[in-house]
Amino acid sequence: MEDINERIQQATKYLKEKVAQKPDFALILGSGLGELAEKAENAQVVSYKDIPGFPVSTAPGHKGNL
Repeated sequence: MEDINERIQQATKYLKEKVAQKPDFALILGSGLGELAEKAENAQVVSYKDIPGFPVSTAPGHKGNL
């Protein structure tokens, strides 16, 4: 089993390589607010399934994106 710190480092490295620019802020949206994210300009979206160590969303209606 991988150490949590190693998983964090892998995810951090992946995101730094994947995201074009450092975001000024992030939104954490609960159920029913996912459409708000679609209205954001210049949004950078990464699927949880692509991020090392991240869980995959199984909740109906949740896109599982960061």
